[in-house]
Amino acid sequence: MSEAAPDRIHVSLCSDPRYLPLVRALAQQGAELAGFGDEARDTLLLAVSEAVSNVIRHAYRDRHDQPVDIDLRARPGWVQVEVVDRGRFVDPSQIQSRPLDEIRPGGLGVHLMRATMDSVEYRKNDFGGTTLTLVKRAAPPALA
Repeated sequence: MSEAAPDRIHVSLCSDPRYLPLVRALAQQGAELAGFGDEARDTLLLAVSEAVSNVIRHAYRDRHDQPVDIDLRARPGWVQVEVVDRGRFVDPSQIQSRPLDEIRPGGLGVHLMRATMDSVEYRKNDFGGTTLTLVKRAAPPALA
């Protein structure tokens, strides 16, 4: 018996922070398609929002007129989100989160993504920018 093809949603939008609610709605839909509980849903929303915020801030240096493509695939218990930019490539070995004990806003997005997702992968894409792939799996049900 073969596994059903994943549901797929593709969105192209501008790198404007005004679209972050749409990004969160997309992640919410993916979580629903996967049947995630509240905690898995919330971490997926946070990671996807952080990913797109980082594209705006770092890849596009706060330019709000650049393309961002988001490709979401979901099946029961699993969601994969790809965020594609055409900015400058981000070498993952050069990404440094600030120390966790340093209290101030910002600088923890990559740490949060790595801590909450099952897989975080950066690769250079055909546009010369970065494709970030995030994978989240639902926690296995608790044993009775």
